[in-house]
Amino acid sequence: MKPGVASRAAARTIVTRVLRSGAYSNLVVRSETHGLAPEDARLSKRLAYDTLRNLLRIDRTISSVSARPLQSINEEVLDSLRVGVNELLFAATAEHAAVDSAVEVARSIQPAAAGFSNAILRAVIRQGEPKLPEGSEGSALRFGQALWVYELMVNAWGRQEAEAFFAASQLEPPRTARLRGGRAPDGVSPVAGIDGAFELPADTAVPDNMAIQDGSSIAVGMALDAQPGDRVLDLAAAPGGKTLHILDQMNGQGLVIASDGHPRRVRAAARRLEDAPARWCVADGRRSPYRSHSFDRVLVDAPCSGFGTLRRRPEIRYRVADADLGELAGLQSEMLAEAVRVVKPGGVVVYSVCTVTPQETIGVVAGLPAEPIVGLPGRAWGGGWLLGPHLTGTDGMFITRIRG
Repeated sequence: MKPGVASRAAARTIVTRVLRSGAYSNLVVRSETHGLAPEDARLSKRLAYDTLRNLLRIDRTISSVSARPLQSINEEVLDSLRVGVNELLFAATAEHAAVDSAVEVARSIQPAAAGFSNAILRAVIRQGEPKLPEGSEGSALRFGQALWVYELMVNAWGRQEAEAFFAASQLEPPRTARLRGGRAPDGVSPVAGIDGAFELPADTAVPDNMAIQDGSSIAVGMALDAQPGDRVLDLAAAPGGKTLHILDQMNGQGLVIASDGHPRRVRAAARRLEDAPARWCVADGRRSPYRSHSFDRVLVDAPCSGFGTLRRRPEIRYRVADADLGELAGLQSEMLAEAVRVVKPGGVVVYSVCTVTPQETIGVVAGLPAEPIVGLPGRAWGGGWLLGPHLTGTDGMFITRIRG
């Protein structure tokens, strides 16, 4: 195999699995690059992620030079073209290297597709990307976003902040971890304003006293502030990262119920945290079996659209529709009401979502005695606190606290 082809082939496979089978990019990248040399693995990851981030513009460009509609092209060949066009438009790769590698990948999929792929890529070199439309449609495309998402966030925050968020969401996120105890290892850098959060150097082993976790998720644990001896309910606990943070805060003293409505995810999380003393339970977070006023603290890290995690899972933009947000907000409101039911008078409920849509954030807590979290980086928004890649260098997260 020619140099560089293996990394492009892996990038194509990642794109295909994400777009065709619903896989999550952050998981597929690990499995598809496992056998590659480190340099090739990094290249493959970057090409796959950038192809997904820029997919709308890439497809628009291919359509402008192809006599065949995209839906008539073999799916795997189309995905190899997408990776190649991404290199031509958005990477610093030499044109001949991008074309030769993409053609070889197409040939390995379907020998007759080599000539077609070469013709498309050469046409893109000659003609470039079509000019973006004027106004909001062009701005949305510039950031790889659907028009409805772009307009939603511009209406919520204003154009300047919305575009700053979209631009930051197109970038590779840092690798961060939470210090579980002891001294921070050499070579890690603290994340400003988030206690216990550190950036790790790329491609290094995770120290034994640290757990991989984004700074925004660590901020959620800070907001809950579980204390030794507390009775704590994590109402949507899987996959368990925030549950582990709660357990670390409590230092083995008290009770942590880790509850989730998905049996498979509960089993997986319980196995992953088998040395941590949480009590795992399968339960619907909207109608839980727990007694009223029985917990000192309740965390509702609710299922959401995930738009705050676009840096890590760029495919989310293609999987969530405007109509989904109302359904998600209804679920989140029911879970929050259940949390308020089971918390003790004077206790604390923390509501968090790794998204930034107004329906799932300020809309869910409107009318409730929700309060922003003092002491975190970011900014107040409605009755809560907003973190984001443009504000804090973390994933997007909305956090609020309600007193029982």
